[in-house]
Amino acid sequence: MRIIITDAAFIWNHENPVLEQLKEIVLVVCLDGKRVSDQYECFISPCSLWKHGLGMDKFGIEDWRYKALESVADELNRALGYHDKILFLTDGNPESLYPFYAIKDRNIFNRLHLCTMSPWKFESSRRKEAHRELLSDLSQLESILYINSDDYLDRSAQQGRDLMQQVSDDYAALLPRIINGIQDMKEKSYFDLASGSYVPVAAGFDGIDLTKAEDEVSEINVPLCRQWSTMGYMAPQKYLKKDDRIREEVERVHARIDGKKICNYLRQLRIELARANKIEFFSEECPSVGACGGTCARCDQEAAYLRDRLADIPESERIIPVSKLTEWEVS
Repeated sequence: MRIIITDAAFIWNHENPVLEQLKEIVLVVCLDGKRVSDQYECFISPCSLWKHGLGMDKFGIEDWRYKALESVADELNRALGYHDKILFLTDGNPESLYPFYAIKDRNIFNRLHLCTMSPWKFESSRRKEAHRELLSDLSQLESILYINSDDYLDRSAQQGRDLMQQVSDDYAALLPRIINGIQDMKEKSYFDLASGSYVPVAAGFDGIDLTKAEDEVSEINVPLCRQWSTMGYMAPQKYLKKDDRIREEVERVHARIDGKKICNYLRQLRIELARANKIEFFSEECPSVGACGGTCARCDQEAAYLRDRLADIPESERIIPVSKLTEWEVS
């Protein structure tokens, strides 16, 4: 496993003491063009060679720091080797996502995992928009953990604790669960904060075990080492036969940071459809908290049930409630 951090992150940077136990597998991407640590391996972006001044107040792919990293992204990708698990530890700072965004479309032979959180609601709209854009495509990920920072604002006000310290402590406490979970992962998953465990995206509701939240997980129990496979160990490409798993790949559901919104909206549509047509229907709210796929096997089962019941009603008597497809996007 490799862990990628940056010198620009608020939480997961080279000064975070939690990472000292993982120093053998941590790589610091130095976005400001200079080495920041002798303790960790560093990848130095040539930012200092790029034009500063105008544009340095931009975020995302228009930021000079990102453009500088993009210019050496192939080199960074090669430095990550082959057949390894790559974990990007990021936070609400858009700059912390630059290595992930630069690598995601270049990666072929590694499995990518991402941990991140939303920017604070009081931050500038430009920073928040840049963060959303950098997370616009999660299809290359094997897993994602996404923390909604708004939850902390309410809790910290009630508890009187330092906001950043509370987030840092909670985020660090999740690290053993994250690393252990990635090691055992067999299919694309998202980290469900309600159960404190990774849940396969395809399973969704049926994959959530809330009893896991009660488990004491404070130690990393997997070997902390890098994978040193070479291209010579690669199996040849297996080309798909006609219709062999093609539909499955095309329709595969990926975790989304707004998955819970989608899930709640689609569930409400099913409830309204059943009520309008006087169909006996019970739908249990999904307890998941995290960047889920927005729909899962349980959702499909409910939809199939409603389709079957609607088929029993003459077409002229069916009532289909009118709704906006993008309503779930409204805050």
